[in-house]
Amino acid sequence: MNMDIEKNEFDSEFSSVKYMSEDNIVFLTWKKFCCYDDYRNPTTFALKLLKKYPNSNFVVDARNGFEDEKEDTEWGFSILLPAMSNTDCKKVVFIMNEINEIEEEMDMWTKEFMKYFTVKKVKCYEDAVKFTYR
Repeated sequence: MNMDIEKNEFDSEFSSVKYMSEDNIVFLTWKKFCCYDDYRNPTTFALKLLKKYPNSNFVVDARNGFEDEKEDTEWGFSILLPAMSNTDCKKVVFIMNEINEIEEEMDMWTKEFMKYFTVKKVKCYEDAVKFTYR
């Protein structure tokens, strides 16, 4: 696992997180199923980047998505999202495949994120950038 807050990058076999300076976006890409620290470390790193970069937005590439472990979902809803809401991030975008086997899971996360942010689902990174500039 490579985690470098100075370079604004986190990379593991499960995910990558990168600050996209040209778009002022914290970009999290899920590569494959993970749970517990393998899930929480990249999301916590993304939170640190949202705090570090004023008015940045959060984009999640969920095309390789998976259903979360119950404990990770509870942690996300009770710890991560409230902490993210204390940043000045306003928009969260999920990049998803048109046909998605985790639609129910993503709807649950979308609903929870909507308590704090403006949320949209798109098909590609370019669409996510367009949405964050509105």
